[in-house]
Amino acid sequence: MSNQFELLQGWIFDVLHAIKKDIKTEHLSSDPIFYKTYFGNRPQNRLTAEEIYAAYEKELLKGNEDLSAWVVNRWVFKHGEVYTFFAERLSKINPNFEAIQNLTEAQSEQILNGCEEMLGAQLTFLFAVLNGVVFPESVIQKLRKAAEAERERLIAEDQKAAEQQSLEQTVASHQREMARLNDKYESRLAGIQKKYVLDTEALKKQIRGLQQKLQAVTNAK
Repeated sequence: MSNQFELLQGWIFDVLHAIKKDIKTEHLSSDPIFYKTYFGNRPQNRLTAEEIYAAYEKELLKGNEDLSAWVVNRWVFKHGEVYTFFAERLSKINPNFEAIQNLTEAQSEQILNGCEEMLGAQLTFLFAVLNGVVFPESVIQKLRKAAEAERERLIAEDQKAAEQQSLEQTVASHQREMARLNDKYESRLAGIQKKYVLDTEALKKQIRGLQQKLQAVTNAK
């Protein structure tokens, strides 16, 4: 495969996102020509992640071998558990697994048995392509389809979770508003009741006063 990133179109941003810290703290500052080519004199803190990833994607798809090797190295370093899994499985085929020139479908099945359950379909696919694991083309395409299916499922789950969260936030907001209105109503009702009691007491005092005056007038007669 001349350029593994051509097969990873659609996942390149995911690969770069996994090593975003290395990109910002290491590569961008160490390659002034690359930086100036894509970003001119703009300060790094003004660049968005999308702009950075787009520049790297373009360069990777152009076949920049040094950059490709750097990205693969950093990505594998971030996913040591995946490397260990494949290294152990490949070593069973050949202790010097880096010397393996090709794998049969039977060998591929032996290596990949349980892999998706342990690592996930997308990580399995990304590692196989980035590291040039010599699976048959039919196996690579099968891994790609599984990775696409997993990505679609995860996107759907994220959307469902976001909708559920939005619904819960809406319900919580309505509950807070109802509680606020209830408190306001109860406060207003308490105020009315207090005023009613005060007015009633005042009226009773007035009535008692009038009765006393009436009694005094009656007695005077």
